[in-house]
Amino acid sequence: MKKLIYLFLFPLVFCGNLFAQNQVSFEIDKNEGVPSGMPVAVMEMNTARLLTAINKAEAAKSDELDFSGINMTNDAKNSLAMMWANVHFRVMDDDIFQKCLSLKANGRVRGYEVANIAIEMIPLTDEYEESRTQEITISYDKGGRIDDIVISMGKHQYTSLMKGAVTLDDYDRRMQILHYVEQFRTAYCQKDMTFLNNVFSDDALIITGKRTMTRVKDGRGMVAKTEYTKQSKAQYLANLAKTFKKNKYINVKFDEIEVENNPLHTHMYGVTLKQKWNSSTYSDEGIVFLLWDFSNEEAPKIYVRTWQHIDDPNRFKTTDFEF
Repeated sequence: MKKLIYLFLFPLVFCGNLFAQNQVSFEIDKNEGVPSGMPVAVMEMNTARLLTAINKAEAAKSDELDFSGINMTNDAKNSLAMMWANVHFRVMDDDIFQKCLSLKANGRVRGYEVANIAIEMIPLTDEYEESRTQEITISYDKGGRIDDIVISMGKHQYTSLMKGAVTLDDYDRRMQILHYVEQFRTAYCQKDMTFLNNVFSDDALIITGKRTMTRVKDGRGMVAKTEYTKQSKAQYLANLAKTFKKNKYINVKFDEIEVENNPLHTHMYGVTLKQKWNSSTYSDEGIVFLLWDFSNEEAPKIYVRTWQHIDDPNRFKTTDFEF
């Protein structure tokens, strides 16, 4: 009889251990205080449930995430589901203690953000060649509901971006720029055409480039050549959709971010960054310039997006364009 009891209890103990291994606790760092009105308890509960759901789905090798009991916007659910369709991951720490930042627009709090949550990427194919260790950023609305999850840029990028702020409004906009650049990068990785369609202005100027190798006239060698193409928003997105379709995965990294505020049009910001594009069919490295218009701080738009080869000495600035 005892043997039967032991056999009965073993699956229960085993399942309990698996649940404990996937459980993630989350607490907001309150050592320096928290802003008045921040729904701390709601945010902590939602975050812990989401991170636990991610680990449980990865452990079960599930193609879907279970969002039951997690207060998230539909956009956030769809965004994370698209990311999950391209690459799985798991949260590396089971006990997270992290600071939370306020996100502002026009001087008013519009939400909150927790960054630098370490994850381990679990690729769906053997072709994935990027770093397995990444970080994610979780954003919340004013009520503590999760409204976005993106791949983080990293602490050093945050420090570099914020050190140039000269006013409180400039600081708030740079925070928004970092958040939108993280969204922009994540949109490529999860093939999110909806976000890219919304973030580009309808009359955006887009210049793309591609590095090719051409045989020299005597046939004794190869020379590198960069081909640049000017495109409308519609053309760029149509070509991008084809690129998304033919690649099993796309991994985009941004580094060496520089921000410039136009001296005459203070709502215009130029963002220059090094982009590393790596996909299952093509890889390159170049300099991307993004001209952001913050006339509507709730929904800033990209008016210019250019790509240049890494060796090109000329760099675009906000003053190169007329408004």
